[in-house]
Amino acid sequence: MPTDTAHRTVEIAAPLATVLDTIRDLEGQTEWVPEILEAEVLEVYEDDGLPATARFKASATVGTDAYTLTYEHRDDGMDWSMVEGRLQTGQEGVYDLVETGPESTSVSFRLTIHHNLPIPGLLRRRVIRGLVDNTVNGLREHLES
Repeated sequence: MPTDTAHRTVEIAAPLATVLDTIRDLEGQTEWVPEILEAEVLEVYEDDGLPATARFKASATVGTDAYTLTYEHRDDGMDWSMVEGRLQTGQEGVYDLVETGPESTSVSFRLTIHHNLPIPGLLRRRVIRGLVDNTVNGLREHLES
């Protein structure tokens, strides 16, 4: 089963709390992640109301994918893993945030995708790097506009 990972860190001119609120607004990700076509929070944590599971529909190189993710939240980021998917057999993601000033945050995004698709490694690596780049660039543009 092929597994691909990409990582990128960017500086965003926004306070850590604003960045954290933005990445936790899963349904709002359709506004700044070009590949996400639909997002629906299915379950929230009772103690703080943060998203626990969500379903997504996303454009992919080989068609449209549908998958469900489960989330863990931290004061400095968010982690997730896949519960079920159509094209993917697994997905893990991590956002790590570091306050670099009162109005700036370093955002590290790591994404790992597992699948059974017969796609050459070079193309797979290019696709996941593009997805990670689009995500962090979309987040930065969304928050700095």
